[in-house]
Amino acid sequence: MWSNDTGCCGLHENCEKGLKILRDESLYYNDEELDAYKGIEPEDYTPEQAAEIREVFETLMPKEVSDWLCAMQARGINLPPDVREEALLLLSE
Repeated sequence: MWSNDTGCCGLHENCEKGLKILRDESLYYNDEELDAYKGIEPEDYTPEQAAEIREVFETLMPKEVSDWLCAMQARGINLPPDVREEALLLLSE
């Protein structure tokens, strides 16, 4: 979960990292293929799996990143560390 990786408790509307907390799974980005990665720990991705997630991430508009991260969290999909760090960097800009 994001709460472990970012220090967020998940109880507030916005966490200290700028991520909105999504309470339902209604926000979807036509990336159903990523559901196969539900529950995989960030460090356990193969290079091919990480590349597939990165490919989806790179199709996002900057304004979509926060909502996409929330959607991933709600779906139980952890991101590979490099994708997560890049996404958080985009949010901080």
